[in-house]
Amino acid sequence: MLTPTSRSSRACPASGRSSPQAVALEEPSWWWNPLSYVTDEVRAARLADHFASGSRGPDAKTDAYFDPAGQDLLAGLLLAAALDHRPITQVHTWLTRPADDEAVDILRAHDFIQTANAVGGVVNAPEKQRGGVYGTALQMASCLTNRQIARWVTPQGEKDPRPQFAPAGFVRSKGALYSLSKEGKGTAGPLVTALTVAVVEAAEELAVHSPGGRLATPMVGVLDEAANVCRWRELPNLYSHYGSRGIVLMTVLQSWSQGVEVWGRDGMRKLWSAANIKVYGGGVAEAEFLGELAQLVGEYRYTNTTRNRSRQGTSYSHDNDRKERTLDVSDLAALPRGRAVMLASGAPAALLETVPWMNGPHAEAVQASIVAHDPANQPAPAATADLRTPAGAPGG
Repeated sequence: MLTPTSRSSRACPASGRSSPQAVALEEPSWWWNPLSYVTDEVRAARLADHFASGSRGPDAKTDAYFDPAGQDLLAGLLLAAALDHRPITQVHTWLTRPADDEAVDILRAHDFIQTANAVGGVVNAPEKQRGGVYGTALQMASCLTNRQIARWVTPQGEKDPRPQFAPAGFVRSKGALYSLSKEGKGTAGPLVTALTVAVVEAAEELAVHSPGGRLATPMVGVLDEAANVCRWRELPNLYSHYGSRGIVLMTVLQSWSQGVEVWGRDGMRKLWSAANIKVYGGGVAEAEFLGELAQLVGEYRYTNTTRNRSRQGTSYSHDNDRKERTLDVSDLAALPRGRAVMLASGAPAALLETVPWMNGPHAEAVQASIVAHDPANQPAPAATADLRTPAGAPGG
């Protein structure tokens, strides 16, 4: 979820949900052109990287040659489609025609000579080599075959009445954007990531030109299930920078190892260290992570008093330098529901009591929204006519 809170704009929907896989049964009342983000070869490479990282499972093996080559080919085709004002689905069409050099001609016509040479080199490569590179790129762009997803990212006809989403207008609005997707085959994750990055970079551009180099009113970006549907590979390197621009990113993960799958061990540590506030809500059974968390929570000091009895009477001794772990690994693993541990920069660890929405100040509004949008309360879709010829009828 992305929420800017400055002035409104008519350039795009002020608020809305993007649900290309019908997670919220939302119809595409607006659309976004991912190629509007692609203005040069650098941005084309970034968009291709979102497709590459979002299309691979956590245990997928990569090839040292074909994966980088396929990603470079995809970047070149994305740039060509953007330059020629084609829909993004054109990229998938080109990938199914390895001998088609139309994209090469487009790149040359717009003076992207090096990119044209790179794409042309693949087109004219030996058949097996070309097939491997194209096949790899095709797998990365597989989500473009989903017609349901395509409705959110391509115009419907020459005069599409739906408004087109513009990230630069959205970051100046008072709206909220909810991007929904699911992991697994057919995921729209690469496009959800691309939309997220486009909005955040538009906010960064606005911040650069704002007083003090920061957004006047911070923008909050909640990246829930980031490891599944928002695999932003550069996120750890940008976390601290975006904070300094007034762009507050919240990355929600199910476990530490889930983050390691996406960003690697070093990347996950960088992300963790760059966060000003870290919250652990329990439910994790990873001894290594919990051991480090227990160390960060620290120890508490207490006084141990010993009573000694003798013929001369009773005496007491005090040991004021006793220390024990505040929370052990087993304590953190068994953290009860309704409790969370918070580590904030410049402050000792704190044990929190979480407040469920139903006990919060907006409980009535949330409940009303749930009732209004519950699929059970929505009209059932019209039945599809069966056009098959009944058995025994003429022509049957």
